[in-house]
Amino acid sequence: MPMRPDVALIAPYPPAGERHGGHSGVASYTANLAHGLAATGLRVHVVAPELDGDPAEFVDGAVAVHRAFPLGRRALPAAVRAAQESGARVVHLQFELFLYGGSPALIGLAPALRRARRGAPLVTTMHQVVEPATIDRDYTRLHRVAAPATVARAGITGVQAALTRAGSATIVHEEPFRRVLPRATVIPHGIEVAGPRDRAAARRSLGLGPDRFVVLCFGFLAPYKGIEVVLEAARLAHPRLEVVVAGGEHPRMQGHGGFAHELRDRYGDAGRFTGWVPDEHVSAWFGAADLAVFPYPKPFASSGVLALALAHGTPVLLSPALARCAGAPNVVAVAMTPASLAGRLDALADDPDQLEELRHWTMVLAAGRRWPAVAERHARLYEEVLDVDRAARRRVRAG
Repeated sequence: MPMRPDVALIAPYPPAGERHGGHSGVASYTANLAHGLAATGLRVHVVAPELDGDPAEFVDGAVAVHRAFPLGRRALPAAVRAAQESGARVVHLQFELFLYGGSPALIGLAPALRRARRGAPLVTTMHQVVEPATIDRDYTRLHRVAAPATVARAGITGVQAALTRAGSATIVHEEPFRRVLPRATVIPHGIEVAGPRDRAAARRSLGLGPDRFVVLCFGFLAPYKGIEVVLEAARLAHPRLEVVVAGGEHPRMQGHGGFAHELRDRYGDAGRFTGWVPDEHVSAWFGAADLAVFPYPKPFASSGVLALALAHGTPVLLSPALARCAGAPNVVAVAMTPASLAGRLDALADDPDQLEELRHWTMVLAAGRRWPAVAERHARLYEEVLDVDRAARRRVRAG
């Protein structure tokens, strides 16, 4: 008989045999967390959405994966039920607003949380934290939310409050998010350990010229990421600059006008668009790039792609808003206007010392965020939650 899991992670998970696949960056995050937890000695069971072509159950190293539910309105109740049936001591939900099948999945949140209260302690990681005051017409237009701003504001506020009330602990990735969720525990987004790459070989394999200054925008394409400003800057910068937009359409943007197609139509002359990047080419792109740019105008989550850049030691340039969120120094930030960004990119291309300074700060930002350390912090939090739960049960029995 299988041993009882220590933790059941409810989350998307990459296809069997992959680490960076799936319909969201949360999938690769979950795979890294699961393996990190297993390395601490915990027995890890993942309850994931069904995926065409993948078996219903498989073992990924020391991690057991059960594809137990379809995306949609029944996703969350079915996921919580499967996690509880696993017998895990702690249930850990990875949550984003549209992660489990878009807005219809939120219908199932209330019954899922009612069921969760009757079982093992629930820990929730909020991969998105939205300040209600920022939800206006610009927000709904940027994120392509069909509801009026007042409705979206009330709904998102209610969802965030319900999750924090129902759980024994809530995790956020950056300290500024505690302004919205004051009781949350901050555990940073983990970063992988990436081996050294031959930069020249990576460039040759990707068709990048040796004399080009390569600026990388990586990840799912969505309007809230601000990629347009990088492409506008490319039109103003020196011709040796090459912007590479590496990533496919964000799953949530599909069927909403095709944002990736829109970008290519508007900026096909300003950058190279690779489309979706297979798992085996991820390291090559980060190894080949001179710089990775993250122009997010209003970050509401820690960037998984920023974590990849830090893992590979690729120098990063951030929007001021993302730099504040990540606790990064001013030297890695630049005003995200086309003229300001173009000027900074030209200066970095001309001055290796400036680029090396950014590389230094990339390494500083990576400190303490490796997955082994992040997994240990999760394991300690689970123990704290279990101690509180055991004490509460003793009080109930004594009464």
